Amino acid sequence: MAKPFESGTLVDDGGNPLLQDDDSTAMPTMTSWIVSLLKNVPQLKAIYDAVRDPVTGKFLYAEGVIVDMITSSDWYLNNGPTVAGQIAGKYKYGEKWYNQGVNEYKIVISGIARSLGLDLQDPTIATYITGLAETSFLNGWENDYIENAIVSNKDIFGKAGGGAYLGQVQDITSYANLMGVPISQQTATDYQRRLIGEVTPDGLRVKATPEQIKKEIADKQALLYPVFADDFAVGRTLWDVTSLHRKKWADLLEVDEDTLDWSDPLWKDGKIFTMTDEKTGKVVMRPAWDAEKLIKQDERWQYTENATRLYEGYGIRMLNKFGLAAI
Repeated sequence: MAKPFESGTLVDDGGNPLLQDDDSTAMPTMTSWIVSLLKNVPQLKAIYDAVRDPVTGKFLYAEGVIVDMITSSDWYLNNGPTVAGQIAGKYKYGEKWYNQGVNEYKIVISGIARSLGLDLQDPTIATYITGLAETSFLNGWENDYIENAIVSNKDIFGKAGGGAYLGQVQDITSYANLMGVPISQQTATDYQRRLIGEVTPDGLRVKATPEQIKKEIADKQALLYPVFADDFAVGRTLWDVTSLHRKKWADLLEVDEDTLDWSDPLWKDGKIFTMTDEKTGKVVMRPAWDAEKLIKQDERWQYTENATRLYEGYGIRMLNKFGLAAI
């Protein structure tokens, strides 16, 4: 994009090619966008009146001097160079250029609003987004700043449904389950609130990231199961490190591995995969063979085909021992 205050085609204040005297320095010339800016921005009318001869219509100062007057005006200083530059661009490049810039922001903002759970069909929200799009375009706001603006507007964000950061909440919930920490609806809501965050009076957004929350979960589980602390630190989950125990549990109880509930009597508090070392007093991983003994002590195992076949085998061996087996 060209800078807002670059020179362009030489025209007079009526927008027509300027008819210059033989001495081209006799009368300063103005580009049409500067003339339009001076004529259409109310705060710049005083400059327009000051730099132009009301009788002849000629400008009394060179273009550079007038530009300096514009950039030193209260209008420019109060709005800042970005806003002033975009408004200047409206007169330099036309309404189509300006509206295109606003519409591009509107598309981005609509996406942000939708991800926050706002209903874009709501007339109040639609009107708000349209106004925010123009404000964002004028100020050159980035996505994070725009999202902060939406979140800090209680009237608008108060209309948000359950969609805000829903995907990230679901991802955290899935990770927590793999770490052996089932998430309640209340906890999921708390995570959502932390991800959304709050905007301070200074306009700063204070929020948690999914990675931060996942690390909190991993750190908590590492304290509960220090034997797996190193595994958790490199990204492995409780589901990963207990795969052998889970397979043995599923095979012996004749269930699907994926139906595992961490509150199962054999899994609760790490019973099936951890044990206390009698010599050191430290919690260590339970050997797979010991886990098998534990599973077979569970009442549920007694009703499996595994148990039936084993008992039948015992019975046959016993009959054979006494010579009573059928021939």
